[in-house]
Amino acid sequence: MKSDVRVCTYHYDNQRLGWNPREDTLTPASVSSPGFGKLWHNPLDGLVHGAPLVLDGRVFVVTDANSAFALDVTTGKIVWERRNLLPTLTAGQFNGSWNSPERHGVLSTPVIDPVAGVLYFCAPRAVRLKQVYEVHALDIKTGASVPGWPVALSAHYKKAVFTAGQVMQRGALTLAGGRLYVPFGGRGDIPPWRGWVIGLDVKNPRAPQKAFCFSPVTDGAGVWSAGGVSIDAQGRVYAVTGNGDYDLPEGGENFGQSIVRLAPDLTFSGKPADFFTPENYRFLDEQDEDLGGATCLILPTKDPLLFTGGKDGCAYLLSQSALGGLGGKRGGLRQRTRLFCDEKATYHEGIRATAAYFAPDGGAPMLFVPGDNPGPDKNLGLVALTLTGSGFTKAWTLPRSINRPSAPVVTSQGGKEGIVWLVEAAEFPGQPSALLAFDALTGRQLFASGNGPDQLLAGRKFTGPSVANGAAFVGAAGVFCYGVQS
Repeated sequence: MKSDVRVCTYHYDNQRLGWNPREDTLTPASVSSPGFGKLWHNPLDGLVHGAPLVLDGRVFVVTDANSAFALDVTTGKIVWERRNLLPTLTAGQFNGSWNSPERHGVLSTPVIDPVAGVLYFCAPRAVRLKQVYEVHALDIKTGASVPGWPVALSAHYKKAVFTAGQVMQRGALTLAGGRLYVPFGGRGDIPPWRGWVIGLDVKNPRAPQKAFCFSPVTDGAGVWSAGGVSIDAQGRVYAVTGNGDYDLPEGGENFGQSIVRLAPDLTFSGKPADFFTPENYRFLDEQDEDLGGATCLILPTKDPLLFTGGKDGCAYLLSQSALGGLGGKRGGLRQRTRLFCDEKATYHEGIRATAAYFAPDGGAPMLFVPGDNPGPDKNLGLVALTLTGSGFTKAWTLPRSINRPSAPVVTSQGGKEGIVWLVEAAEFPGQPSALLAFDALTGRQLFASGNGPDQLLAGRKFTGPSVANGAAFVGAAGVFCYGVQS
């Protein structure tokens, strides 16, 4: 019997592992065969920045035109649509630091509550001279708005006040324990901006919202990774921040360049066990090498571990039980290894996407880490790591670079037939991007969508595939679907 895998959140689960171990159809043999290719493409009304969600024979996406769609997984035909639910921001209203032709609407991956049958997404809107971020809730069967929604986000933390016009919502929404978590980073580092996570009670959306600000006194510490936050088995929230001040040693409250663990209600203990900051945080901040280029993976290892990577090209493995404070000196940091970028370079674009996990039969667990620039050991594009005891070693690396790779995902049949999937962004505007697939154990390339009939249009560095039930879905210029052609 075929599996009916549900993809209700970014990277398959709240631990952000990116692993679907119940893929019955797609194997290295079938994906590398001439019969594998693009099955359908629906352009919709704009770009899909978030990962597609898959449930009950439908694909769910939200475009940057602030439109929501449910598509048939087999044909790509629209089952229901809600177009232009709210106006997008103009370039002047968005006021980002880059000149982008894209519309300023939904950028993040939505989340589905499969029990309640509700799709949640977050979008900005202008209200007179101010801006707000709204969370919308739609019935997944009909697309109708759920009573009590949308809800405008409003929060404060100590003396900091959430100001929607100064932040950007790119990180995936996350649902756990009846709470919906929405992370925020900056709009191209134009001050003032502050990193936030805001939590809503989905059963009582009008209840006071919970919030934590990672830089309540100064600018910075945005949570901007496309993966958003991670949640562990106890419901605790893990956020990784970008550039900004870090001043805890001086008695401050600003968490730039840090991993921070919060309670489910978004309170912070203040203990070193609940945060980690690299010792070279000042250098990282000066060079704009955000630790927060990737979301944490909460690894299902016997000794609970945490894994992430940053724009400095380094991979970090930490103890989950005690993150260790500054430098991870209190039992936290297990290994820090430079995978991408030259140690002597002054600015890196190393790791800007969340890694993926795989546990092969008869072998140690593996991690697949994407990176932009060549590393000291000639690491290119994607590096596979093998977990050994409390550390990791390199299993393989690609023989070529990947331009701005997305977060990978892994599919397998349990611990067999492992495939790593990711999207390569186009090097220049107007060129096709690419869906890529690799053998998880060897790194052998199985598929590249290329320039022909399989081509992928407008995939970007924050685009990520969702692969389930014999098909790979990619949000880009609409939705693309790849599989074995009959």
